[in-house]
Amino acid sequence: MIGGGLLGIIHHKIDRLNKRILVDFADENMLLVNKQLELLQQELYTSEKRLVDALPSGDIRRDSLLILVPASHLDRVDNKMWILLKTRTIQHRLYHVYVDIEKLNAYFANLYFGRRAYFEIYSDKGICIVSPESRKWGRPKDSNIITQGKIVKSDYLKLDVMVTSYPCPIIFVGGEIRVSVLLLTIEEEVQEVMTYSILLGVGLMLVAIALIYFNVLERRKIQQLKLMALQQENEYTQMRLVQLRQQINPHFLFNTFGSLQYLIGKDNDLAKSFVGKMTKVYRKMLRTDESDWSSLQEELELAKAYFFLQQVRFGTALKDMEISIPMDVMGAKLPRLALQMLVENAIKHTRISTENPLEIHIVYLSDANIIKVSNNWQPRQGTEVEGEGYGLNYLVSMYAHYTLDGFDFGTEEGRFFVNLPLLDH
Repeated sequence: MIGGGLLGIIHHKIDRLNKRILVDFADENMLLVNKQLELLQQELYTSEKRLVDALPSGDIRRDSLLILVPASHLDRVDNKMWILLKTRTIQHRLYHVYVDIEKLNAYFANLYFGRRAYFEIYSDKGICIVSPESRKWGRPKDSNIITQGKIVKSDYLKLDVMVTSYPCPIIFVGGEIRVSVLLLTIEEEVQEVMTYSILLGVGLMLVAIALIYFNVLERRKIQQLKLMALQQENEYTQMRLVQLRQQINPHFLFNTFGSLQYLIGKDNDLAKSFVGKMTKVYRKMLRTDESDWSSLQEELELAKAYFFLQQVRFGTALKDMEISIPMDVMGAKLPRLALQMLVENAIKHTRISTENPLEIHIVYLSDANIIKVSNNWQPRQGTEVEGEGYGLNYLVSMYAHYTLDGFDFGTEEGRFFVNLPLLDH
């Protein structure tokens, strides 16, 4: 079940990545089309000037994609093959300036816009002007495609494509550019990732089967022990599982990368500092040694680094932490990830804003030899359901397993607090 669940998550992430890549391809193609339209607009202006300079009276003249027709000769233009661009007064006579659809499509057909997509251009009245299918020229657009990123069956390719629409601000002002991205090309690119995800899912299933088998053997041995030893062992196992969950937190991973993406290009110095702090946090979280305890100094550094990452994300909604700990106790021991976990819980379960920022205090109480972590008490609605109490249960199990007295938590004077007894070094 675990392997199957993770496999489903991986495929869901791949689908989202696939959609994002498709949108990127569509945006890139749209930019290429706009760039080419700018170049075409310059060519049209140049061609129009040449036509005006050499225009004989009463004649229809072609040059490049343009045709100039006197207003009195409007019936000489085939509406299926010409699109009105604008009307101008030239040499005291009124002329209509037209664009040849055939030449316009031939112009774009000779250009390279990438192998992943094709595009169509519609006028402000919804008439197709440019399309790889000549039968669409001069016809109204399909009004069924109104959703951005809609997956449809392409009449042109006879395959599924994702259609994205963009406004056309150049030449055909008020028109529309539709970019259709072929799904098949993207699926080929992620096929290797999908294969590895399947292998990962199968591997996890095998590991789950092996764990179930060894768990059955362990239960047979545990049945021979006293009830107290059985309960203690179960609590310790639960503690280690919670610790593993705390070490690998995908939600935190996505948030940190999102904040880093926002900083890059806007504040490079802060982005460099952000990467350094993020590296420190993950190095601590992913330690593979067997120690359940860590020095107060290490835990404090981890909590500071984690809080820095969150300050980048939340800004002034988080006040700087107030820390009051003497240097002579920095070598004492705390449960691994204890401070970072409490800081994370305070941010996750507290209703914070710039008007009501979060205040976190970490102080040493010498008379009891404990570290007291507290924050202003303004809980979010539904916190008990969402948090599930993993962090505090982990700390309860740790101190109970090592029979260390003094652990406590609760609320007093409008603040939530947690007392962490120190293990002497």
